[in-house]
Order: sequence, then structure tokens, then C-alpha cells
Amino acid sequence: MLHSLPRDRHGPEAFAESEGWQLLGAEAGTRALSDVTQLRPWLEAWLSLQCALIGDVAAATVTLDAAVGVSVSVFWPPGSRASYPVEAAASVRTRTRGMVKDEAEDGAGAATVLLAFPLMLDGQAFGGVALRLEPRSPEALRLAMRHMQWGVAWLREWQAGGRLDALRAGDSAGRALLDLLAAALEPHGLKASVRSLAIELAERFGCERVSVGIVRGNHATVLAISHSASFGKDMNLVRLIGEAMDEAIDQRALVQVPAPPGSLVASRMHEQLMRGHGAATVLTVPMPLRDGFIGAITLERSGSDAFAAEDVRLIDLLATALAPIIEEKRLNDRPLAVKAWDALLAEIGRFTGPRHALRKAFAAGAVLLLLLFTFWYGSYRATADALIEGRVQRAMTAGFDGFLREAPVRAGDQVREGDELARLDDRELVLERLRWATERQRLAFEYERALGERNRSELRLLTNQIEQADAQIQLIDAQIQRARITAPFDGLIVSGDHSQSIGAAVQRGQVLFEVIPDGGYRIVLHVDETQLGELRPGQKGELVLAALPGETFPLTLARITSVAEAAEGRNRFRVEATPDGATQELRPGMRGVAKIEVGERRVIWIWLRSAIDWMRLALWRWIP
Repeated sequence: MLHSLPRDRHGPEAFAESEGWQLLGAEAGTRALSDVTQLRPWLEAWLSLQCALIGDVAAATVTLDAAVGVSVSVFWPPGSRASYPVEAAASVRTRTRGMVKDEAEDGAGAATVLLAFPLMLDGQAFGGVALRLEPRSPEALRLAMRHMQWGVAWLREWQAGGRLDALRAGDSAGRALLDLLAAALEPHGLKASVRSLAIELAERFGCERVSVGIVRGNHATVLAISHSASFGKDMNLVRLIGEAMDEAIDQRALVQVPAPPGSLVASRMHEQLMRGHGAATVLTVPMPLRDGFIGAITLERSGSDAFAAEDVRLIDLLATALAPIIEEKRLNDRPLAVKAWDALLAEIGRFTGPRHALRKAFAAGAVLLLLLFTFWYGSYRATADALIEGRVQRAMTAGFDGFLREAPVRAGDQVREGDELARLDDRELVLERLRWATERQRLAFEYERALGERNRSELRLLTNQIEQADAQIQLIDAQIQRARITAPFDGLIVSGDHSQSIGAAVQRGQVLFEVIPDGGYRIVLHVDETQLGELRPGQKGELVLAALPGETFPLTLARITSVAEAAEGRNRFRVEATPDGATQELRPGMRGVAKIEVGERRVIWIWLRSAIDWMRLALWRWIP
């Protein structure tokens, strides 16, 4: 019959009134527990005290799991191995409450009671207790269960205290590890970091000397010694420390002298270091990184105290954590040329070693492309910005100072030869001509009168005045004729729009319109000076305009001028070309890009021409 008992709801008064409490007498059981320091004897004393407290116990056992750090089973009476209580102690750990079970112990039918209780802490079981009792009344059974609950509280307290001690120890070790890592990380540079680390280790662990070294080639090189700003690499001490580090690194294990019991690690170089420089204890811990070791830490004590196991564990953990830090600082401290060389060797190793198939495939493809472009010839074309201009461009100017009377056309209009482009106001000129014509008529009458009188002197004067009047009339007629501005040929007006300026004043020589003939275009190329030497008149090319990107227009170089201009930080020369074929779609002012066929060149030269020319110029500038 299986009974589920309630949790502990009884106070210390019930426990004090029990018969088991008198069994403690002069606190002999409590004193026995306080005198024992090891786990198994302490559990045996506790189990004996519980059995004496409960009374009439035939067999008992207490079992602790490996989860508490050690797996222990203790039996009562001492030396017995009662199997059934052991099984009950193991099975009750899956429960959260104690249990009472009535069983027949032997074939004769003698009844016994099995009492079991789990050991719980923070909702997790870490063991169990089971007792086989002689038959008793229900009240006595409940009292026995209550005693067991109070006794189990001691085990819970012990387990909680052990966890607290472990947490405290771990916290202390973690703080120490962080302090040591900070001492190595804070300084700038490898040597400063390892020197700070050596000093911190010497102070924290009470060492006479702490040395830190890294592997260079096949041997360890000492980089820093605590409380030593400088030291010679050929010193006997430095040599012995380096050999001790080599000894630990070669064996891939830490070496401690005097060696702990059962150690199989060789320590001959450590013993020489001890004899040569008076150290009583030497500990060397290698610093592992990936598949090897990058260095080691050697600690020396002059006193008789050996390194505690916790200290050795902490130093070993520190060496493991420090390895990538020291390696990173070592790599960063290398000169730039060494870094580049190492990177090159690493890349070569990746290409020649195993794996990295994708990288090798890309490299092989790049080499093949390089070879292909080296021996493959292509058409080399010089590129230049292009501008469409008229081949002949006539400027139509004002013939005299006056006012604009008419302007029937504007930029973009097609005109025929003789079409009126603009007319200046000529009314003042007409009046002025009329005045001079009247004056000439008057002079003519005076001339006829003087001729009748045969007055020669007056005839000569009047002749000069008549000629002057005729000249003024001719001048005014010419000005009246220039008041009408006409197109000199069939063409296109490319600039000028005075339709909104009727009546505005104009000055003599002011450009009113610009006209170009139909079909008379030229292409102005702005060629970079680095490509000018490759161009010759007569070379062919193609033009693509921004307004017509889908069409190409053939062209021929006509003239290479010596006119240069600076634009966009480059020096460019003006080259003129003529379009080949139809030019109906071309318009003055259109811009685009022209490419001139120069000849066949290697494709790799075409791509690298600019860089090669720049390098040649730079070398010429700097080479004496």
C-alpha cells in the first residue's frame, strides 16, 4: 500500500517532543557532524543520527547524484548493502514528495514499512533517502516521516552551501581572469601588453619572477620579464627560461616543479632553471591556439609554497584566453612590408594547398583571361567629346544706330536668300534725305543763275555744295538700304530672337542674327592631349549624339588644330571633322561622343594604356 505524505507542515515544537530528540542526549550526534569534514563520513554520521532519531530502523541508505559533483551511497547499518532501500532511494528522486510503502520482507510474511524521501533543491532532485522500519502505528509513522523531513533539511542546506561556495569561487576566479585580461589588453603594442601581464601575474600570485614568451621559428623567445624593463637575449637566465618554455610546448602540457604526484611530464629544463637561479617552485603554462601553441608563461616562486590547484587552473584558463589576444597584437605589430609578404604567402598557400576549389577556379579563369587579352588584338579607337557647328556661319549686324522696327524671324527658322530678317526704323533717314534733296534743288537753281551771270567764283562754290549734297543723299540712300537686313543665302538661323524687342534701340555693329547654310556642318572634337598624337587627317570614325543615341553618323577627320583649352581638369585640343552621308537630322549645337579608328592593338594594351602612360610620365619625373 503506497501513501503520499504531505510536505513539512510541523514546527520545531513537534520535533522537540519526539522520542528521538532525547536520544541526542548531550548533543553527541550534532557534535559528530560538526567534527567531520569529509563527505562520506559526514553522510554516515548524518544517517546514523537519523536512524537513532527515528528508531527501529532495519536498514537505511542515502544516495547523492553525480550532479552535485560526486556520486556517493551510504548504508546503515555500516557495511550492509540492503538492495531494496537502495532501489527505493533511486526511484523516489523522480517524485516531489516522500512515500510510505507496506511490504513483506521475507517468505514468513513479516511486515515492514519502507519510508523514502527525495532530496530537492530549487525544484531539482540531487539524491534520495530510504529507510526500512519495523511495523508501527500511523502516528509513529507520521512522526518518523517528520523527523526525516527535518533531517533532509540539513542535506539541502549542505547542498545550497556547496553551490554558494562554488559560485563564490567561480566569481572570484572570473574577476581575477578579467583583471588579468584587462592588464594585457589595455597597453598598446605587444611588448607593453606582455610586460603588463607579467607584472600583474607576479603581484597576484606572489611570484618572484614571471616571464612571457612567444614562439618564433622553432623556439620560444622571451618577450617580457616582470619588474625588468630590459634584458639581454643572451643572458643565461633568459636562455634557461626559453628552454623551459620549449620543454612545456614540446610536450603540449603544463609543467610544474616540484611535480605533483603521478605526473609523467618531463621537467629537466625546469629543474636546471631552479638550480641555476634559486627558484623553489616553477610553473610553465603553454598558450594554445588552434592546432599549436604560440607561446608560454613561466612563473617562479622562491618560497616553499607550491601553486594551488585553483591557481594552476586559473593560469591555464588565462593562457587559453590570452593566446588569440597576443597573436592578434603580434600580427598588428609587424611592419607593413612583412604583413604584405605574409599575406602573399598565405594566398599562395591557399592556391597550392588543399581545399579552396572555388578560389582556385577563379584564379585559373583570371589567368586564362589575361593570356587571352594579351594575345588578342582588337580595334583601338580614340574617344572625344563632339559638338556640331555650322561650316560657314554669317553674322547679320545692325548697319547704324537706330531702333528695331520689324523682326519677322527668329532662331530655328529656315530662310531663303533675300528673305527679310529684320528692318530698322528709317523714317528719320527718309526725312533727312528729303531735306538734302530740297537743298540740292535750291543749289541747282543758284547754279543756273550764276551761270547766266557768268560768275565763275560763285559757280565753283555752288558746284562743290551740289556735290556735297549728292554725297549726303547717296550716304542716306545706303543707310536706308541697310535698314533692311536680308538673308545672304538659303540656310538656318542659329541665333537671334527679337520678336519681343520691337522698338528697342540697337547699336551699329550689334549682331542680330547668325545664319548658316543648309547642309554645311562640321564636327568639332575635343581630344585629350594623351590621344592627340595618334590622330591624323583622313581617319574615319563614328559619332553618337545625345539627342539621337540609337543612331551613328560616320565622320572623317579634316583638320587638327593647335588650339588647346582646359576643361574638367584636362588639357584638350580642337580637332575638326566632316560628316559623311546625309545630315538632315543634324542640328547645330548637338553634343555627343565620337570615336576615331586608330588601328589594331592588343586588348590588354587598350585597357592599360592610360595607366602605362601615367607610369612612364611619373618615372620620367622622378628618375634623375
